[in-house]
Amino acid sequence: MTIVLGISSTTHDTSAALFVNGKLVAAISEERLSRIKGDGKGLPQRSIDCVLRLAGFRRRDVDGIGLMMGFVPERYIAYPDKLKDMRRTVSRGWRQVRGKPAKLTELSSLLPLLAGGANDIEAALRKDVFLAQEGFRADAEVRIYAHHRVHAALAGYYSGASECAVVTVDGVGDRDESHASWHYAQGKLDCLHESTGLDNSAGLFYEAITKQLGFRPLRHEGKVLGLAAFGNPDVLYNDFRRALYLSADGLALKSDFDVGGSGRGTRYDYLKGFVDTHTREEVAAAAQKVLEDAVVPLVSKVLARTGQNRVALNGGVFANVKLNQRIAALPGVESVFVFPAMSDTGNSVGAALLLASQYQPALLADHPPLRDVYLGPGYSDAEIHTELARAGLAGECLSPDDLVERTAQAIHDGIVVGWFQGRMEFGPRALGNRSMIARPTDAAINKSLNDRLERTEFMPFAPSVLAEAADDIFFGVSNVSHTAEFMTITLDVKPEWRSRIPAVVHVDGTARPQLVRPDRNPLYHRVIARYHKLSGIPLVLNTSFNAHEEPIVCSPAEAIRALVDDRIDALAIGSFWVANPKTATAKS
Repeated sequence: MTIVLGISSTTHDTSAALFVNGKLVAAISEERLSRIKGDGKGLPQRSIDCVLRLAGFRRRDVDGIGLMMGFVPERYIAYPDKLKDMRRTVSRGWRQVRGKPAKLTELSSLLPLLAGGANDIEAALRKDVFLAQEGFRADAEVRIYAHHRVHAALAGYYSGASECAVVTVDGVGDRDESHASWHYAQGKLDCLHESTGLDNSAGLFYEAITKQLGFRPLRHEGKVLGLAAFGNPDVLYNDFRRALYLSADGLALKSDFDVGGSGRGTRYDYLKGFVDTHTREEVAAAAQKVLEDAVVPLVSKVLARTGQNRVALNGGVFANVKLNQRIAALPGVESVFVFPAMSDTGNSVGAALLLASQYQPALLADHPPLRDVYLGPGYSDAEIHTELARAGLAGECLSPDDLVERTAQAIHDGIVVGWFQGRMEFGPRALGNRSMIARPTDAAINKSLNDRLERTEFMPFAPSVLAEAADDIFFGVSNVSHTAEFMTITLDVKPEWRSRIPAVVHVDGTARPQLVRPDRNPLYHRVIARYHKLSGIPLVLNTSFNAHEEPIVCSPAEAIRALVDDRIDALAIGSFWVANPKTATAKS
């Protein structure tokens, strides 16, 4: 038996994942356990212990550790210069004397002192100290992998394609690269081109706009995307295009501010001058169009270069679901796949995957498409009952048939149900195991539910739709049907459906669907199918089970608190149905 742990420890969204004999068995983001949104920097200790516990192992059972690290405790780094190493030791000792926490080292800061990127960083890691102090076996293998290669391996491998083009785009990687184009074939990755220079980064461009509009970068880019549909992109398009465009040869992202800046230098200040003097809708619309007009032809160029009609995408920029729709619309594209945990949180899976493939060389060569991402903790009815009793609530224990019937009828009656079932999803989307679900026919629910959740959103809620009905409701399903299972792309809603499901249709006529299949999530599929029989609508409104600025709920206690706090009208948790007496009887 081979046990491989993956750890992503960057500036945000840290996580851990576990492979056993080449199979991914568990993955979780640190935020779901710490309850700190976007939890980052340092090792994700809770996540490491969680994925091992879920599989029945301990740290000393681990054979290999794949690392995708941005920050690491300084005590684990051996600087290449003896004097610098001595200074580090003195500094660490002084901090301990004064009762301060050990300093974290940003690994990219070592690159000017090294020659070969990730490989040299690996050589600078004090592996023996790391293994001993973190509780792993002294003979466990430790490998550090390059940022964009990890992104690319995830996209290609889990797309299920034996050969495809791969494009990775984010804020910044190990060095100052923010994009890479790849050819993926039989598990092997060939890097074709990169975009370097932080002033050329598409991710940092969109982050700058997010911050300047008063939102939080790395968290609220979706609000910018939602706003974009309300504005006229032409007002600022030509001005913003100086900040991001495709190079003349079509191979890299560029800007007029390619001066080796920090991403907060001249380009940032240039953009801010326009943001301060225009409406936020105009700013968002122009930013979105500039992003699309830079990245879409970049992908088209990679497809042409590789001779492929299938493309796999990864990196934080591809959380932009409208951009992904534009890519899917490229002529000749037969399939688009976006890895569901596209931010750095997914890189724990990628690092573990690359190391696991060293133990099993054939692992990468042939893999079916990603089936699901239900990789987090699940809870027994006994554990749920204990938490209900602790909260002073008496849940009604129902059979699966009765739970489906009760939930579907409640949705049809206008009740918002917290749906807490099975293992928690990995990645940013709630996919029917930690979801709030409601009827999609009432446009007013967008405001009322957002008010209850203390959210400020400009996108509508998403629909969870019976996969077999998707072609009747949306245009362009065929080449995105796999990735749409993970809510990673928007689709145009057919005109005859827009007025029937207004709560899940944006002002531009699009929706971000989750296609639900009976073999992937049978109980959730049954709820939607039963609601379909009651209402004639083969989908339900789905939003993540969390309040504003909170991570998606993980444990029964967190779901129960949402009910007690009046975020939802009823809770279907395991086999239990629990009504909120404050609201449930008032709904009709």
